[in-house]
Amino acid sequence: MNTIAGVLLVVLLAVPLLIVGVAFVWAAIRDGAEDKALHRRLGIRRKTRLGR
Repeated sequence: MNTIAGVLLVVLLAVPLLIVGVAFVWAAIRDGAEDKALHRRLGIRRKTRLGR
């Protein structure tokens, strides 16, 4: 019984953390895409360390 309770507790804690993590990654990717589109539309060329 203790094993089942422990597994259930881990699952109940891990699932929300996973959902929040995925939401943060999704938001970061989306924000980056919007930023690139805005820069493309405005004609802004950002310099990088690689010399592009």
